[in-house]
Amino acid sequence: MKNVLALCFSCWLALPVSAQAPRADKPLGTKRAKAGPKPPAVTLTISGKITGKTVAEDSLFFVTGAIDKKYYAAPIPPARITANAFQLKAAVSYPQLWRILLKSDRGMRVYRQGEYFIDASTSTMTADYLAQECNQVDGPTATEYRTKFIPFFHAAGAAYDCHQLGFDELAWDNATRFDSTLYRYVQANPNSYVALWSLIERFSKFGHSQLRERTLAGFPRNVKDSRPWQVLHADMRDVLIKQGAAFPLFSVKGIAQPEQPLRLPKAQYTLVDFWFSRCRPCIESFPALKQLYAAYQPKGFEIVSISTDQTQYVPLWQKRIKEYELPWAQYLDENAVAATKSAVYSFPTTLLLDRNGKVLLRDITPEELEKFLAAKLGK
Repeated sequence: MKNVLALCFSCWLALPVSAQAPRADKPLGTKRAKAGPKPPAVTLTISGKITGKTVAEDSLFFVTGAIDKKYYAAPIPPARITANAFQLKAAVSYPQLWRILLKSDRGMRVYRQGEYFIDASTSTMTADYLAQECNQVDGPTATEYRTKFIPFFHAAGAAYDCHQLGFDELAWDNATRFDSTLYRYVQANPNSYVALWSLIERFSKFGHSQLRERTLAGFPRNVKDSRPWQVLHADMRDVLIKQGAAFPLFSVKGIAQPEQPLRLPKAQYTLVDFWFSRCRPCIESFPALKQLYAAYQPKGFEIVSISTDQTQYVPLWQKRIKEYELPWAQYLDENAVAATKSAVYSFPTTLLLDRNGKVLLRDITPEELEKFLAAKLGK
């Protein structure tokens, strides 16, 4: 996977000019979860330092990354950095996952690499300016993440070196292997808030899957009573696009702009492709999709593209369709209204449907799709 995490989510990379705004803020139309009894918050004073580079003056911000803010009881106020040192106060009622951003980073990245787990016993933290995943946070949750959780995802006996191996990049991989490993970790460590936050992040990036739903169900009652578990449970319950369920037929616009209900073609298999006109990875996928379409469309394969372009970029969307000579059905979900309700936050997002419109697979690569179609429809 391309190492673009320092700049932004890989599938939000736009073509030259300016980046389209990230769409991982607040899902629309999602019911608020009713959390269990709220544990009392512990007010912490955390002393920290920046290593790896001299930082005379700056500010440190705690951000949620791909995760919606509703999973958190309260934000952590920014801290001023002076001569590489900072101090902050935080109210914590359950272990929390945070990411950081410096004021001087703005315009260059959405957040820094590395995950910061803060719990009721946290009192110190260190952020490495250069080796961003080599952070140090005290407390049992951060210790579990560093010494138990990360090694679990690597080959048995393999030493983890934060300078050499990027766990953030591994976690961005949508391969089933990561989700399967996370499931096994929860089975072995059911009280792990590290695993819960990892699952929240997976859902926030890649949406619903049956394996992620089974993983969520594997936590015990004390974790299920927590705010983050209950919010995730509600989001998984209410999300429109679910593996194994029928794809939702929401309202879209055609190229000529009249609003209409989405129509799925009659085909053995249909690939639904969410994209937008300034998304570089989306456009880079077109040649492979065109080859697959030419080879398998006569055998029962179809593609439906749904653009999530903002209103100002609708003309560019129409231009891209002509420019790249896309022969399949094209629809517009203007301003990503339906996509947001469906937990589609990264682009491209693809969903493979069966002949009845049920979701079989999500985020299947062109290579995986070619193997699937060759097996099902013949070469």
